[in-house]
Amino acid sequence: MVNSKRLLLIIGWVNVVAALLLFQAFCGLMAICMGFVLKKDYQAPTHGLVLIVVGILSTVIGWLLNHFYM
Repeated sequence: MVNSKRLLLIIGWVNVVAALLLFQAFCGLMAICMGFVLKKDYQAPTHGLVLIVVGILSTVIGWLLNHFYM
């Protein structure tokens, strides 16, 4: 059985990758929300902060890639 903290981490990182390629706004927001939940509710401030920052960066980079190359 996978614990809920690990599940949130997996879903968050999948959304980070998806924000680069697919639905930037939705997946980036999901990654940021997963990071916020990890930081506040699961007492994982490092994982949460990294997921928030990487979620923002992947959203911006995804928008730029979409604008210039697609």
